[in-house]
Parts: sequence; structure tokens; C-alpha cells
Amino acid sequence: MIEPAALLAWSALALAVTLSPGADTLLVASHAARGGVRSGLTAVAGIQCGAASYAVLFGFGALSVLAATPVMFAVVKIAGAIYLAFLGMQFLWGAFTRKEVAQAEAPKLTVNGSLLQPLLQGFLSNILNPKVALFYLAALPQFASGPQAPLIGAMLIAIHALFGAVWLSIVASAASQARAITWNITLVRWLEGAIGAFFLGVAGRLALTQR
Repeated sequence: MIEPAALLAWSALALAVTLSPGADTLLVASHAARGGVRSGLTAVAGIQCGAASYAVLFGFGALSVLAATPVMFAVVKIAGAIYLAFLGMQFLWGAFTRKEVAQAEAPKLTVNGSLLQPLLQGFLSNILNPKVALFYLAALPQFASGPQAPLIGAMLIAIHALFGAVWLSIVASAASQARAITWNITLVRWLEGAIGAFFLGVAGRLALTQR
């Protein structure tokens, strides 16, 4: 199994990556700010489903196949870029079309509101981003080797996912509280616009990513 020093080193690396602002953080914050903590946590669940998929793919060696097959990598890269661009356009559309209505409080959430959208967006934005796969392929071999490498790699991905789940849950809770305290329709529009522009930028960078 993995040495304690290597486990500690991976944990520090995984924590640093987790705390770095990125698409996952903004996606969760946006859903929590617009739909409340349940919506944000559902997006977190979708992202964790993506992380679980990476653990399975690493265990079966599929990530190595992805990195070694230019056509497959290009297909996933283009699909991910298109989807992130689509998300960006959705946020920008919401920013430009949301009605300017003065509101002292955030509108009440509907209990029956669909949680499918944040779940799917969290999962797809994570699993269709080959940069996540490349991070695992670059970092994990330094910590997982030998006959038990697939099992160790899956465990290390699970540690990273655990850090992500805790951190993103905090983000969802904070964004939801901010929504209840400082709701402002203009602020929401600016937030959606900024997130939309960010996703478009990420999509552009992903489209230009080389293996």
C-alpha cells in the first residue's frame, strides 16, 4: 500500500487543487445563489459522481487509453469545450434577460423545483473536462505504482473527491446565506454574466489544450 509520507503529500496536493478557484466552485456558488443550498448541494453531488467515474476509469486503465489515443482525447476535449461554452451562454442569457425588478428579499424557493439541472451540470462539467483526467494521469503515477496501483489510485481520487465535497458544500452554504441576506437582482445579473464569461473562457482554453 501507499507510504504515509506519500499519502500526506498527495493530500496536500489534492487540498491545494481543491481550494483553487475553478469551474466547479463557480458552478456550485451560482446554483446555491439562485436556487438555495439544496440546489448548490445537488450540483456538488453531480460533481462527486464525476469524481467517482474518474476513480472507476483509472482503476480499469481507461484514463491511460484516453491520453494515449489522440482521436478519443480530441473527441472528449471538443465535447467538453462545447458543453462548457453552452453553460457559459446559458449564464450570459440569464444575465441579459433577467428582469430588473427591485426586491428587498430573495424570492422564495419552490419546494418542487427540479434538481435535475444542477445534478447534470455538475456531473457533465466534471466528466467532460479532460484536464481533470490529465491531472490524475500526471500526478497519480508518482504516488500509485506496482500491482496495487489501480486500487491505490482510486483511493487517492476518493481523497481528492472528499476534500472537494467538503469545500464545495461550504461554498454552497455560504452562497445560499449570502443570497438570503444580500439579494439584489442587479448583483445576480452581474454574477451570472461573470460566470458565463468565465465558462466561455474555460471552454476556449480547453479547446486549445494539447496533450
